Amino acid sequence: MLLILSVAFSIVACQHAIDKKMLLGEWKGAQWLIEGQTADYDATSTFFSFQDDGTYTYRYTDMEEKGKYFVSRDELITTPDGGIKMMVRIEKLTSDSLVMNMNRGGTAETLTLVR
Repeated sequence: MLLILSVAFSIVACQHAIDKKMLLGEWKGAQWLIEGQTADYDATSTFFSFQDDGTYTYRYTDMEEKGKYFVSRDELITTPDGGIKMMVRIEKLTSDSLVMNMNRGGTAETLTLVR
């Protein structure tokens, strides 16, 4: 039992908390992978803007979505206006790059954004 608790604690401890302030600002898509392969989506048509008041804007080609967001540990949770809450895992966040891991119907997707 102690071993199981130790392993569970180690897994939780390995998750890193994201500094929300590093997320603030505008991000443009650079690469979109599906199951590790180049996707048919045009990553460069993807745009995110995260504001300090907890609101965000997302654009892909001619579609725009606005709503609220928050960060919990390494998860970005967004709720579009009039929509349902969605979660993506932030794999990497630096001053100039943001890598998000998503799951669309059981298919792994990775979106890389840059400043």
